[in-house]
Amino acid sequence: MRMPPEHTLRFDAFGVTDLLVDEVVISIETSLEERGRIDAWEELRREKSDRLILLKNATPDTATVIIKEEIQTVLLTDSERLVSLAKSDNLLIDITGLPHHVWAPIFQACLKARKRVRVLYVEPDTYKTHPSPASANLFDLSISFDGLSPLPGFAKLAGPTDDEPALFVAFLGFEGNRAERIINQLEPQPRVIPVVGAPGFQINYPAITVACNRSFLNEFDCNADIRLAKASCPFEAFETLASIRRDFPGHYLYIAPVGTRPHALGALQYAIANESHCEILFDHPVRQSNRTNGRGLIHVFSFVS
Repeated sequence: MRMPPEHTLRFDAFGVTDLLVDEVVISIETSLEERGRIDAWEELRREKSDRLILLKNATPDTATVIIKEEIQTVLLTDSERLVSLAKSDNLLIDITGLPHHVWAPIFQACLKARKRVRVLYVEPDTYKTHPSPASANLFDLSISFDGLSPLPGFAKLAGPTDDEPALFVAFLGFEGNRAERIINQLEPQPRVIPVVGAPGFQINYPAITVACNRSFLNEFDCNADIRLAKASCPFEAFETLASIRRDFPGHYLYIAPVGTRPHALGALQYAIANESHCEILFDHPVRQSNRTNGRGLIHVFSFVS
């Protein structure tokens, strides 16, 4: 299991001059959050540049693609078509506003096609507080969930064999009921290894994550098994999974990336590189509009296949 080289750049603002030569951008067509409005994308939009690919109106299986003034529909399980969207070998995917089921198959397809992939993620300044905050939901992040189903391109026809032990690795976030809902659909229920984003985007976020997931951690008696990985780093998430596999050789990994997007990115990179012994479990949240305020650091992660 070769860990991808760590290459992370951080910006306060991101302009066209920060793009690589011939780099093509994939982003959401309209962001409902301030942090999703990037200066570089607005400039490319005004220029009607073919270096900007915008996605909107995604269904579970398709996405509407806008390149300049051309509109087309693509199937999210058609990896060849996803790769062909960007004519350049340099690709930057802005995952800040795109749903996981849209950016994940694009990331997978382009990585396997050996494109030079960079991924951009923008931190929020703050999260919107829930109008009725509870121990499991301090922030108002999701309206509902579409339920457990594979991300496009990540479906598994078979799980672990009858004699293969399994682990449930949950990257935890602020919505404390998500991991519990997912594991309750597994039979038999495997041992739980939780991963908390620490250091967090803010100094108090790890403590909030643990507090929001207290019921889950206590029910599955896994407080002593908590692993830590920097909330903003996909490469630490990747290495955490690799270390769990080393500590539990021969175990099948059910991976639930329900925490930060950088953690989800690292989990998917691990799953792409290790298809034989793991699978991604995801519950497809319907996100609350305007669930964040302001814009924090901009992270750009480089992946070399």
